[in-house]
Amino acid sequence: MATLNVVILPAKALKGGKHKIRIAVAHNSETRYIVTDILIDSDKEFKKGQVIKRPDAAHKNTKIRAIMQSIQESIDKIKCIECLTCPELISLIQKSKNTKNRTLSSVFDEYILYTNIKASSAELYKSCFNAIISFIGDKTLVSDINHRTIISFDKFMRDKKLSNSTIRSRMLLLSQILKYSVRCMYAEYSIDPFNGYKIPSTGVRNAWLTVEQIRSIRDVDLKTKKKNIIKCRDLFMLSYYLGGINFCDLIKIDFNKQHKTLKYIRTKTEREAKLNEYVEFDIPQEAFPIINKYKQADGKLYFTSQQEIHYASHFLTHNMPLLASKAGIKKIIYYSARKSFSQHAFALGVDTSIIDYILGHKIGNASSCLYSYSVITPLPCSISNIPCCLYSYIKVTPDMATKAIRKVLDNLK
Repeated sequence: MATLNVVILPAKALKGGKHKIRIAVAHNSETRYIVTDILIDSDKEFKKGQVIKRPDAAHKNTKIRAIMQSIQESIDKIKCIECLTCPELISLIQKSKNTKNRTLSSVFDEYILYTNIKASSAELYKSCFNAIISFIGDKTLVSDINHRTIISFDKFMRDKKLSNSTIRSRMLLLSQILKYSVRCMYAEYSIDPFNGYKIPSTGVRNAWLTVEQIRSIRDVDLKTKKKNIIKCRDLFMLSYYLGGINFCDLIKIDFNKQHKTLKYIRTKTEREAKLNEYVEFDIPQEAFPIINKYKQADGKLYFTSQQEIHYASHFLTHNMPLLASKAGIKKIIYYSARKSFSQHAFALGVDTSIIDYILGHKIGNASSCLYSYSVITPLPCSISNIPCCLYSYIKVTPDMATKAIRKVLDNLK
């Protein structure tokens, strides 16, 4: 809980010994000051939080009380105040004096700046946000957004036959921006604009394919002028060959330097990763034809003219359904390569510690596992009764990871 006090600071005295009255804000073991425009001629005119020994003392004290009340009202409106540092609280108090007429675009820019989003993710957020304002308008005030806006935006996207995944990502971002607006007091909704609206689910986590379906993707006859479908197939299979590697990690690798062994830290967890949390294994022979096909002089792989993640996301979203149609599979998404690799490894009896190591999961923490390893049919009869999730953590080495990947790919032949 924040506490307020009226003070002067001797160290901040002005010329001639004058002082500005300040409001001390103490919060979470820190104290910061809000400077007012109320002046006194010397420290003798101030005692115990009040102006004294001046003809206008009563008037100045009335102004001080009004300022204190205004600050307290601003604090009372802030939700989850304990989550804020004292400087953050001061910033919100000061912003509250000028929170009207904030546009959706200006709030988004601030949201990206202050929520510690990685640069690679920020580009994806901006691409998603551009799609939002193309419908809502970049001059729209956050306070003007209501339930009708949400419903109309959903209908607009569905009329364009966008996927649930695309609709979900845009609605989640819009929801986050509106919640941020409320926390910063840029908007106050009597009814949450998202109240009664259900953000669609994608069902991504169940997107694994059988071994036979992976073979179909690998072996499908792609005699087509649409080279993007071929690129899409190659990218999908390369992810599978390299242990389900994510696209954002794949395009960062310099294959001139890593021409035999792959060693990297996942972009998703690089901030928290320790020195021993690399993913490392030998590159399997199946991967080299694709690597050599797309490798440029700088050692990086180029599947699209623009490598930024949001362009790649659009490329994959557009071309994966075409690949699925060619391969005779109902649905394929890029994530299916990663999910399928983990499922197939588990079905072949690969220890879950090794699978987590290859996927770049944090070893030794079952609650951090993103996967529930499910029984796939047909399976060797000896593992038909394996429980849904099994953890027996061991010290994993790059050689163990290499052998596990080899086991999965040999099963694909």
